[in-house]
Amino acid sequence: MDDPQGPPHLFRGFAYWEDDQLIAACAKGASDDAILSLALAMAHYTLATLAIHEIDEWYTYRSVQVYPPHRRDQHLPHEEDRGPDGNGAVVLWLTYTGPAHVEAGQVPDAPLIPAHVPVRGEEVAIMPGQSLLLGATAIQVTPPSGSVTTSNQWTAPRDGEDALAAALRDIHHTMVLSELCVVARNLTLAGSPAFAARPGSAEVDRLTWYAYLTYDG
Repeated sequence: MDDPQGPPHLFRGFAYWEDDQLIAACAKGASDDAILSLALAMAHYTLATLAIHEIDEWYTYRSVQVYPPHRRDQHLPHEEDRGPDGNGAVVLWLTYTGPAHVEAGQVPDAPLIPAHVPVRGEEVAIMPGQSLLLGATAIQVTPPSGSVTTSNQWTAPRDGEDALAAALRDIHHTMVLSELCVVARNLTLAGSPAFAARPGSAEVDRLTWYAYLTYDG
């Protein structure tokens, strides 16, 4: 990865997994278009994982990280025992489909209209350049470029989850979707966008994507 603000640095993706996927696709006689789509999905997935890692580095509530981006793994060597990038409590799942096809995706939780939001904006720190608006019924996140704003409704706490944890999860989910939209808009092939700008949207000749997050590591 090239950092425009500093020297180049190495980001470890999923090289072995990628090799296996491509070899398997070739062995099955996949078409050139299928191979290209798979390679683009792998690039998007790697960049998406990096984006979540950065979000989790910056996302704090009252100066404490909400979702530390690493977790300990006793099966890794000592120098890597905190796990690879992005391998924290938050796990990203991405699915991809061909052009002009929309997946239904996961049915969202029932929206909750709280009497008051259990977190104040000034208590939350997010990625530099992002802007966060906590409304009465929804969260809005705008990326540093000031392009399309991502909005999500507050959702009801899940079983055994308190209202603050649910609110912090909803904010994080909106931040992640915002950054993944930025990744999709900026990943180009021969000068043209390779992916639909937003998850699940039908755009001719572009791959579509859908993201799902789990929060148990």
